[in-house]
Amino acid sequence: MKILITAGATQVPIDQVRAITNIFKGRTGAAIAHYCFLQGAEVTLITSDRSILSTTTMRVIYYKTFDELELHMARELGTGTYDAVIHSAAVSDYRPVGSFVMRDGAMVSVDKEKIESGHGELFIKCVPTTKLLDQVKRNWGHTGLLISFKLQIDMSDDALIAKARESMARAGSDLVVANC
Repeated sequence: MKILITAGATQVPIDQVRAITNIFKGRTGAAIAHYCFLQGAEVTLITSDRSILSTTTMRVIYYKTFDELELHMARELGTGTYDAVIHSAAVSDYRPVGSFVMRDGAMVSVDKEKIESGHGELFIKCVPTTKLLDQVKRNWGHTGLLISFKLQIDMSDDALIAKARESMARAGSDLVVANC
């Protein structure tokens, strides 16, 4: 069995030195990849954290940003050779498209290679990112098993299950691991 597994956090750049990300390392995805590898599967792990696996002979592809993860997933799934995809990466839901400060009562763009410090307040405009999970079957043509993850905060079990079912239906997942 040939399995593609994603793990870790994505960054979305604010400027050339700053980024928005999340706190996840990718330990769950790495553990799943390691287990599948030990069971004899041919595993490709796409991960953001280079420290997760110290020694292994499975194929590992590293990424840092949302765009890099999207590129790697599209390329790998474009081969049409995977039997299963386990998408556990913590993917950014939004990306910055502009940075602004208040100057003389008006919002002024400060988009540069590096936003200078010293502004009283900095406002960052963000827009939704593409749902990578939704592209796995619809855009990238994966026809095998698709397992995804759904994390919510402070939600009842019934509400969490409903969110997980919505995600499954939208993406065509075969299984969703949902947790708070």
